[in-house]
Amino acid sequence: MLEGMVSRNLAEAAVSRGVAFLERSQLASGELPVLASGKTDPSLFPTALAAHALSFAPTAEGVRNRAIDFLDREMDSRGLWRHWPASHPHAHELPPDLDDTSCASAALLAAHRTFPDNRRLLLTNRNRRGLFYTWKLSVRELRHPFVLFFFFRKTSAHPFDVDAVVNANVLHYLGAIPETRPVVEHLLRILHENRESQCDKWYDNPFVVWYFFARALHVAAPEAGDVIEKKIAAATPRNALELALAACSLRYYGRSSKTDPIVDAQLVSGGWPAAPLYHGGRRRRSDGTFDEPHPDTPHWASEELTTAFCIEALARI
Repeated sequence: MLEGMVSRNLAEAAVSRGVAFLERSQLASGELPVLASGKTDPSLFPTALAAHALSFAPTAEGVRNRAIDFLDREMDSRGLWRHWPASHPHAHELPPDLDDTSCASAALLAAHRTFPDNRRLLLTNRNRRGLFYTWKLSVRELRHPFVLFFFFRKTSAHPFDVDAVVNANVLHYLGAIPETRPVVEHLLRILHENRESQCDKWYDNPFVVWYFFARALHVAAPEAGDVIEKKIAAATPRNALELALAACSLRYYGRSSKTDPIVDAQLVSGGWPAAPLYHGGRRRRSDGTFDEPHPDTPHWASEELTTAFCIEALARI
């Protein structure tokens, strides 16, 4: 056994406690709770990510199936998703986006659920470089121009946002096809140029970026494994979320990492401590880099979301 690797029995016991925690905390709707800067904020994205992470743990099948049911109900007739569920008081203010849509679609596809073929809608949402726009603006959304105007005016979002992690999640869903080759090249360029913290408006934590890149690139670009492994080896995880994301990133390339710190960080409840995964955006400068997020920018986190990633990491040793 590698130094720092827990035994399979210890890992399975930790996974069982984590799954039991999620079973207790999962909402009746199937959503896994998430907080935006400490305040409850019903959101689709964390549940879509958890549904994928839990697919590696057979004992989490019940939690995963309820999460998939939740995502299925929140899908619109075109097979698109928004960040907030229909029950959210401001859900009508958001256009569909490719981040939620790709992650929810991939989760449903992996669970063998049927849903409208939305691939053409995604493929027609690209710029001249072949990269995907974050927001899906179609005739349906343009029927409410004032709602869109205030959304893009009040937030850091822009109608023509192109974000690297969003593109990685589209690649994760669509796979390595000719149409996604520009995405592969774009992500590899970011890794080689050390631009992880400056490649996306909504994500600035390198551990988060490495996870999404590894998940998307391990089939399309096996050579990225060496780059990601070296970057993780040179970095120091600050919390359980980063530990889990690092371990999962390496596992996508068949490589191992220390997992005993993950088990050691487990709470008495069976969950793991919350840490921010993404935030409400930041201003893009003219050179393509970003300002720091405004102090009032919300950051989404929850014990449930961290727990899902820790379960993925421990279930895959």
